[in-house]
Amino acid sequence: MELRHFRQQPNIGPRDTAGLPDHVLEKIAAGEQPLKAIREWRCISQTDLADRTGVAVTQIMRCETGWLISKEALRLLARGLRVRDDLLTD
Repeated sequence: MELRHFRQQPNIGPRDTAGLPDHVLEKIAAGEQPLKAIREWRCISQTDLADRTGVAVTQIMRCETGWLISKEALRLLARGLRVRDDLLTD
């Protein structure tokens, strides 16, 4: 994909335009929070994700245990994890 086409898709991270691997989808289908499943697949700690996104570690912890957080925070986390926003916001 050329850069100019990529820029026309603001909802996609810089590297990942495909879906998630099957083992991550299986975890999510089994009831694991999407943020946690994707973060662990990426091998990123909660602290590192907080540093990348500016979202507080406590917000990340809450989201991973099922609490609701803002759509804006979820968008930032999706971008920090390099996945489509809708994987976390829907």
